[in-house]
Amino acid sequence: MLLTTGQLPFRNTQLALSYLLALWISMLQCLWFPTISAQTSLEDFLATIAFTFVGAWVMLLGGEALAYLVATQLSGLGWTALIVAYLSLAFTILDGVARGFKLYGMFLFAFQNPVSREVYNYLALADSLAIAGLLLLGKPGWRAPYQGFIFYIVTLFLLLFAYSRASLFFFLFVGFILLVLKFWSRRKQQLLLALFCAGIASLTVFLAQPNLARIGGSLVERGHLVLERMSVPFTGSDLSLQIRLELFRQGLRSLGQHWLLGYFMNEVVEAGRGAYMHNWLSFWLAYGIGPFILSIWLMFSLMARSWHQRKKNHLALLAFCLLTFTLLAIVFARSYIWPYFWLGLGFTATVLHGNREKKRQQHL
Repeated sequence: MLLTTGQLPFRNTQLALSYLLALWISMLQCLWFPTISAQTSLEDFLATIAFTFVGAWVMLLGGEALAYLVATQLSGLGWTALIVAYLSLAFTILDGVARGFKLYGMFLFAFQNPVSREVYNYLALADSLAIAGLLLLGKPGWRAPYQGFIFYIVTLFLLLFAYSRASLFFFLFVGFILLVLKFWSRRKQQLLLALFCAGIASLTVFLAQPNLARIGGSLVERGHLVLERMSVPFTGSDLSLQIRLELFRQGLRSLGQHWLLGYFMNEVVEAGRGAYMHNWLSFWLAYGIGPFILSIWLMFSLMARSWHQRKKNHLALLAFCLLTFTLLAIVFARSYIWPYFWLGLGFTATVLHGNREKKRQQHL
């Protein structure tokens, strides 16, 4: 519908380059199809391009459309859609926690039903909730900092049960930065009070932590497994982290052989689905050095522009934080199949172009 209006900013250079990048990797995937289909199953190939082809285009167009909606007279529709998406994701997590308590007697998100074998993609669920929460955190209309902090804490609580540590930690960091930058210049006293209260609450939890089982009783005991999973990356005993380090070493060896033109789905051919490097070097290995350099240039150029415009355009600040979340994800946790990279490109490029168009019209 939005494409037919003729108002989406295709003349934006960085947005055009984002589409060029998406078209580039799409063509490469098509060219790789005969080779990959002979080495793997059709099911594996289709499962991968559902994220790398279909997901990339949906997120790129979706990010552009969302930015167009929230930046125009249709902003109410855009924010309402985000709220509905956020509530749907929150309900899914709460329902999963309720089922987990029923099945296991613990407050855990049951991402697999032992009876029906139904499995939630908890990583996609957590990333979706974190990004929706981050976008809503940057929504105009928060009357006071404490309202934003309440929403921030609620989202953190939900992410704690979503079972994705990366989503939790990235939202914890980027959401806090967004709140500080958003409210610092307007209401310093309220912000400082909110920060003080948050600090006191954090200190209280830290001091009480050795006695949590006794203080909280059975509730804390049942939630201990969740907290333990979130803390093991810092103890050096995380099996998942050790596996990812080994995948990283294997990926570097493959990258040394295919650094120029790449090798799409190399990890599937050699070890099976999911055996990729959990960072953006996997994008280099999949598509070659050209698309990799363009993706990095787009990311940092859009971050620089959005940071420069943050004081003049409230959506530019939100776009900067969205790209910061994206950058953390592709550096530390997510691979070339992660579709939200494209959401960040489409949203930010459209927001920045819309601000430039407003300035141009004001001078006419």
